[in-house]
Amino acid sequence: MSESIRTPSAWSLPWHTLRLAGRCLLPLVMWYSAGQLVRFGLLVGGTELARGSMPELRLALTMLIFIVMVMANLVVSVGMFYTLRGALWEMRARRADGDEQEGFVGSLSRVIIPFVALYLTWGWHLDDVRAFLNMDIQRQSDKKGFAGAFYDLATGQHQNTGQILTTLNFNVTLGIMIAAFVARYFFTIWHERNESRPAAIAVAFCELSFFYYGAQVVVSRGDWVGGRAAMSWWGGFLGNLELHIPGWQAFWGLVGAVKPYAWDALVLPAAWLTVAILMYGAYAEDANTVIKGTRLETTVAQAGETITARTHSLTRRTLTRFFGRWGHWVPLANTVRLTVRGGGPLFGLFALCFVALKVGEDYGRRGVAYLVGSDHPLLYWNVVDVPVELVFGLAATVLTTCLLAATFDIAAGAERRRRAEAATVNGRTAEPALAQASPRIHSATASARPGSPVPSGPRSAR
Repeated sequence: MSESIRTPSAWSLPWHTLRLAGRCLLPLVMWYSAGQLVRFGLLVGGTELARGSMPELRLALTMLIFIVMVMANLVVSVGMFYTLRGALWEMRARRADGDEQEGFVGSLSRVIIPFVALYLTWGWHLDDVRAFLNMDIQRQSDKKGFAGAFYDLATGQHQNTGQILTTLNFNVTLGIMIAAFVARYFFTIWHERNESRPAAIAVAFCELSFFYYGAQVVVSRGDWVGGRAAMSWWGGFLGNLELHIPGWQAFWGLVGAVKPYAWDALVLPAAWLTVAILMYGAYAEDANTVIKGTRLETTVAQAGETITARTHSLTRRTLTRFFGRWGHWVPLANTVRLTVRGGGPLFGLFALCFVALKVGEDYGRRGVAYLVGSDHPLLYWNVVDVPVELVFGLAATVLTTCLLAATFDIAAGAERRRRAEAATVNGRTAEPALAQASPRIHSATASARPGSPVPSGPRSAR
């Protein structure tokens, strides 16, 4: 029975993280190494393909290669989380309760669509864009020198180095964006009707294509958008607020100073923990699921009935679209709620360990650079940086993945114990869980299939 399965305490989080890393080190290293090899090959191939005859076609294919690279990164992340499933106490408890083990392909098809939504809405795509453009700058600088990479030294003509993702033809980009949107619509219908695994992956790929090619459409028309009367009005409105409200500038200056620290120390760890919860179950993108069992549930239900009775359906749809801009905060709120219910110290210790890994990675790189010394040519650093980046990136990624999995494991175990104790007190049998189970899976903490996907950007509230 699941009651006999051991569950770690919140204070054992660092040790539990190291235990997971030790038990699954080899497959984690293999996943990371394969991912880095594929990533490097696509980076080099994409930057080389961007230059030559037929530039419009080449740039469109370069964006396609970039999207394939992003998909590969997401698949590697899913694979690393999947590797840790067998070492988690919560998964053993589910097996003891009779739940079937989910295969990797099934897990990938279940999580890839909401994972893409989280990847886009939390801005993690910017790191991949930066890496792609930096590779282009580095390779062109190696061939032509740093100055020659940006300007033709013979003619003075500007080169498109570092702009291969933002100089696509408007008509070509718009056509691809529309095609991706239409394809995404049909693949979504196929996925919803048959729960097809290939359809789920195709939906995620079309979602990324629509986002990136759509972003290029917006960038290519940036001057047109900035010159609209609405943008001028908005700029004047903010200027009037700053002029007439005392302390407005000081307040936002304080927010700007505090936000980077709060973001890196609290929001970013919680967002990545949302990914772990998505991988292992208890993911929620519905606000009703997040507030279920709390004091807000009754209040929100009454407010919903009042709004339904007194407003037009068009008004309700408009409000849903408006508040959907903040839809990506709903899974994050669910993450914080579940983690805090697993024990108040758990989230604080998790955030502390998360930040400590990032700080340790940065100081480790600095320490190696200090030991090597600075009196070396640039080519020397181009060679030395490769193994250094690989080793520190591997260590940080493996430990961070294990930390996320360990945090989920402890929170799930605490919730399982809490519900078991509540069932004992009430004299009835309750299935311990973190969230409502899917109809095909017995355990309430098992991985439930998220709702139907939405267009790129923040997920709409439903």
